[in-house]
Amino acid sequence: MDYGKIKEHFDNVIITSKDFNSPKPVNDLNLLYPPFLEKLIKCFGRYNEEYPEHDVYVVETYRSNDLQKKYYDEHKSKIRKDGMHHFGIAADIAFSINGEFSYKGNYDFLRGIFTEEGLTVLKWELGHVQFIPVSEQNELRKCVSAG
Repeated sequence: MDYGKIKEHFDNVIITSKDFNSPKPVNDLNLLYPPFLEKLIKCFGRYNEEYPEHDVYVVETYRSNDLQKKYYDEHKSKIRKDGMHHFGIAADIAFSINGEFSYKGNYDFLRGIFTEEGLTVLKWELGHVQFIPVSEQNELRKCVSAG
């Protein structure tokens, strides 16, 4: 994995974003690391071949460390800071079914597509997908914080 490219995206796109310190969830697709966004779009297209009446909706892309700490303090996350959302390589997913926001899409099918496309899903968080495996997160954190 080329963490240098993710660091470059973080330094040039995320840190300079108006949403860098946002106290609220952000769903700006432009903050996602481009190779991750490309894979997401491909996965969404595959999902829509089977479920054309469903639109896959990205609920959250980027997450500031302040919001991450709030989620941690509320026991909504196991990560205190520098979660994968913070680096633009994670997204939380929901659906729009017949024009209505929903969490009732076929997550199992979509998660299978994510896995086939080399993305990582979490056992403990149904709608979460990320670009790198959990086992590589600390290495990414070291790389991004270096320099």
